Amino acid sequence: MKKYLFSFAVLAMGMSLLTACSNDDDNTPSKHLVDVSNGMFLVGSGNKSAGIDGNVSYIDYAKGVSTANAFKAVNGKSVGKTANFITSYGSKLYIVVDGEATIWVCNKQTLKIEKQLSTIELLGEKDGLSPRCAVGYDGKLYFACYGKSLDGDNGIVAAIDTVNFAKQQTYTVGSYPNGVALCGGYLFVTNSDYGMCVKPSLSKIDLKSGVVTEIKNDVITNPMEILTVDNAVYFLDYGTYDASWNQTGAGVRKVTLDGQVTKVVDGTAMCTDGKKIYTVNAPYGAGTITYPIYNIATGETTTWEPKGIFSPALIAADPVTGNVFVVSYQENPDKPGKAGYALPSYTNQYNAQGDFVKKYENTATGPISVVFNTGVKYE
Repeated sequence: MKKYLFSFAVLAMGMSLLTACSNDDDNTPSKHLVDVSNGMFLVGSGNKSAGIDGNVSYIDYAKGVSTANAFKAVNGKSVGKTANFITSYGSKLYIVVDGEATIWVCNKQTLKIEKQLSTIELLGEKDGLSPRCAVGYDGKLYFACYGKSLDGDNGIVAAIDTVNFAKQQTYTVGSYPNGVALCGGYLFVTNSDYGMCVKPSLSKIDLKSGVVTEIKNDVITNPMEILTVDNAVYFLDYGTYDASWNQTGAGVRKVTLDGQVTKVVDGTAMCTDGKKIYTVNAPYGAGTITYPIYNIATGETTTWEPKGIFSPALIAADPVTGNVFVVSYQENPDKPGKAGYALPSYTNQYNAQGDFVKKYENTATGPISVVFNTGVKYE
């Protein structure tokens, strides 16, 4: 199979630029580091019933195109069944594949595989089951697994170093951990309890002492995604479902470092650009979709109406450009008015003012996780 290498790189300047000789008579403007963003990696979980594996696509800003199945094109193999999460740390991408108990370590510039990590080999037959999410910090990758939660026990978070990928610390957390975020020297974990609403919680891990504290609150019912802004974390709670699967109570909750939990804004999907939290509020069974925006500084909530979205699956905000991306399912041609979950999604780009910019066709199938290709360069 012919393999393609993609130019995802942020150009790195030599160290000589940092130590260049100065000249008082030289009027050449000095160079300085600036943040840049070149594109977006998008993971799809695939579609189990249709026999579609997980997949990774890439949106290239400069070329204005989306490359579907980029991981497979580069590496000549599937990412695996039920890919679940993607994150970047340093020069590497980490792709978490639940159904294969695998974390792929890829070169961020080329998407080439550098290492395949088996979470079962790292943690054992029980603890290493169903890896769900990961985050890099201080030379380590922290990742969460359902593990023994599948047998009614607790899940696990583990740390590995990002050079030799050897196991470091492990922590016992709550039931069915699904998201991780760093804030103020702590690792916060959302324990979803698989939506059973019996023992949902957050785990707060002190990375210095190793002490794990459990946070429970009446508004913690089904915590899933989690992110950090300044000195607080925000998690998306899916709320509850009735016997007909009608969903109520879904939204974003704020958690302070001292463990206080408060409701912030309604939503069933969320993202942030560091200043605002964008959500999609499409509760199952409600039949209506809104797009609230929560201003973190003022606490005010407004709404917008992105054009051209059939059935939103994900929302993501580029932290450098401020552009917002809404990933949508296509309409199922065999079932008009219904989403085609086994079809490739499409992604619409909007600027910070909410104006439509561009549509990218043929993005991930079963879209589930996004990370932006950000870095720095000299100007």
